[in-house]
Amino acid sequence: QAQSKVRMIEKRAEGLIELAPSSRRYPTFRFEQVRDSGRDVLKIQGVKKAFGDNHVLHGVDLLVQRGERVAIMGPNGIGKSTLLKIVMGELDADEGESEWGYEAHPAYFAQDHREEFGPPHNTAEGWVWDSCPDRDIGYVRARMAQMLFSGDDSKKRLSALSGGEAARLVFTRLAIARPNVLVLDEPTNHLDLESIEALVEGLKAFPGTLILVSHDRWFVSGLATRIIEIKPEEVRDYHGTYEEYVHFCGDDHLDADRVILKAKTEKRKKTEGRKKTEGQGKTKERGKTEERRKTESRKKKAKGTKQVLEHQEALAASIEQAEARVAEIDEVFCEPAYFERTSPDEVKILEAERTSLQREVAKLTSEWESAEEEIG
Repeated sequence: QAQSKVRMIEKRAEGLIELAPSSRRYPTFRFEQVRDSGRDVLKIQGVKKAFGDNHVLHGVDLLVQRGERVAIMGPNGIGKSTLLKIVMGELDADEGESEWGYEAHPAYFAQDHREEFGPPHNTAEGWVWDSCPDRDIGYVRARMAQMLFSGDDSKKRLSALSGGEAARLVFTRLAIARPNVLVLDEPTNHLDLESIEALVEGLKAFPGTLILVSHDRWFVSGLATRIIEIKPEEVRDYHGTYEEYVHFCGDDHLDADRVILKAKTEKRKKTEGRKKTEGQGKTKERGKTEERRKTESRKKKAKGTKQVLEHQEALAASIEQAEARVAEIDEVFCEPAYFERTSPDEVKILEAERTSLQREVAKLTSEWESAEEEIG
């Protein structure tokens, strides 16, 4: 039975993108804090933000207290990362305010963290040392070694770092800063499974407050004790784990983006239907020649729109199917002691399938958005 399972997985993985062999090396994420913060860590009142006509935050109120592990959820484009940038002072709110509490010392892992690097010719070691010039080079190298930077790796130019290396380097500086609040925006995007596992363990041991945005179900499930769901019309505040939130609230927001795409498709279909009906009424007032020309033009346009809508529906279905499979793989990875009882080859096959599916979802989503622009 075990062999047939392996064959089934291998067959499913045929043609998928090959991943580099896993090093099975685990970095050490150790986050300490200089001191405790006050009880109230972060207060957000009536925060609104728009980029032109695109309104992303519609009046957010939130109080975060010491020791909470808050996951901010919502579909893409709703303003999750924007909210983090506002509280970290990187963006100004259009209305409202955010304020850090007494003795709150936040550290920020930005989704676009490479922008923090500065001159690309600087070395990884030099960049870390710049954050703690009062320390000797031995301390810097020891902290970097915990994040798997040793020997020549620590001498790499910042511009030559891989995505995973860049993320681990940023976490090295965050750990050295010893904050009592960690604000993390998609921290697992470029990390391998070993690093994600180690990061979760390090954050579980962190005595401070955690505020995070992530699409990684396993990551969120392992850490969050409070879920903040940002919606256009309201902010839902649930005190509990992500699984409890899904069970009681019914919204699985890590898969909800596809639901929104589907809803937009249906809305567009209804709108086009109304336009077609209105247009048919107007043609009666025109001459026969003009009427025939306009009718034919509308038929061609309606036919083209119908084809695009059908293509959108097919794309949405494919996206949902791919994300459902990703969720299945995530459930397997979350099983107790899965990595201890599973061979590295079998893990690698599932990792490859998951990576390929995620890329496929991104590709299909881009196609869906292109179709939306074609209609609009």
